[in-house]
Amino acid sequence: MNGVKPENLKETTSTDHHQGDDFLREATSTDRSLLSSLATLVIKSIEFQVSLMLSFVKFPPWLIHICLSFVMDPYRTMRRGRRYLISKVVELCELGLNDDKLVLETVRRLALGLLWAVHVVIVLFAMLVSAFMISGFVLTLLAHEPLVVKESLSFDYTKNNPEAYVPITPVNSPNQRTEVSVSMTLPESEYNRNLGLFQVRVEFLSENGQVLATSRRPCMLRFRTEPIRLVRTFLKIAPLVSGYVSETQTLKLKLKGFAEKDVVSTACVKVMIEQRAEFRGGAGVPEIYEASLLLESELPFLERIIWKWRRTLFVWISMCLFITELLFVLVFFRFLIIPRTGQRTQQPFINDTSNLDGSGGK
Repeated sequence: MNGVKPENLKETTSTDHHQGDDFLREATSTDRSLLSSLATLVIKSIEFQVSLMLSFVKFPPWLIHICLSFVMDPYRTMRRGRRYLISKVVELCELGLNDDKLVLETVRRLALGLLWAVHVVIVLFAMLVSAFMISGFVLTLLAHEPLVVKESLSFDYTKNNPEAYVPITPVNSPNQRTEVSVSMTLPESEYNRNLGLFQVRVEFLSENGQVLATSRRPCMLRFRTEPIRLVRTFLKIAPLVSGYVSETQTLKLKLKGFAEKDVVSTACVKVMIEQRAEFRGGAGVPEIYEASLLLESELPFLERIIWKWRRTLFVWISMCLFITELLFVLVFFRFLIIPRTGQRTQQPFINDTSNLDGSGGK
């Protein structure tokens, strides 16, 4: 065998087999350790996700419980929080911080500072809420909402001039002006387009039917040429076919205001549609889908400004009240916001002076 003995060949072959077995064992153990580490990592990630989900589920009830406890008994809740912080400090001491007095003092000051910061936030929040409540109460006394009456009109077409009546309650103060608006929805039919002008009349009636005031306003459909109308119809063909849009026009008429007198109060409003003079009785009346009447009282100048700027006034009054309350607390109840640290700061100075006296005596 080329000068190689059989015994030596067997020894080299057995050595190679042993080395191969060792390599397989090492590879198998490495794979097992990798799989075990991956499995451990997966299990820990699942545990973390489960604990996080449980924390999210438990946090809202815990927060609601703490808030209700603070509302019912704030001082007891603060004492419980203080005890909780002290227990955490004790746990830190048990972990090996007994000998390190500087760390303990730092932890204690941080805990007390955090507790006092929460206390200051609660006090400031209470002052802010009280300022908002007082500001809202003041504005309810100063800001008066204008009277707004909106009623649908049902015209009586059996008469030559269709008319509708709207009963109102006389709640306006004397000499207070009332603005009148009439809104009508008309179809863009050929009849309405060819009708042209017609007139709307509004009358304020007393309880016995006496006319207290009258206001008139002519109106008509807005004119559109035939090409423009065809283009608009083509662009809106899909909504028109589906019924989302209809071929109508809405006319909004704002008529002259009326000031109620002291003698006779208004009991009813009469709305009448009048035709032009060229039409005979019963003709020249437009086709109407629906109509409504809007009555809005006009406030005095100062009350109108307060009503239109009520949100801005609410914010400004609240801020002024909050600053006033804060200054009052800082002057008369300073201990609620700023802790009393005079005794703590004076004691080291006293100890130092006693040491100096002792050393001088010696």
